[in-house]
Amino acid sequence: MLKHTHETTPTQYIQAGDIHVAYRRFGKHGGTPLLLLNHFAANMDDWDPKVTNGLAEDRDVIIFDYTGVGNSSGETPSNIVALAKDVELLQSA
Repeated sequence: MLKHTHETTPTQYIQAGDIHVAYRRFGKHGGTPLLLLNHFAANMDDWDPKVTNGLAEDRDVIIFDYTGVGNSSGETPSNIVALAKDVELLQSA
């Protein structure tokens, strides 16, 4: 049984200048984490917890909100390159 799940893990933030990106990290720690990329303008709670919790049984999982979406501040990215910059921020998570 997972200590923390999609629903119970506290939301954390990575700060980059005046922008903060919201994320949750949960599951079995160790190894390379699985970073779940959502569809454009979807927030991390749009993931089905049955899927994310199932993945977290065997690995470390990170879900997040792109800038300007959900609990993240800033301007919503308008292209893939801008979305990728959000992913770069999560390297320190």
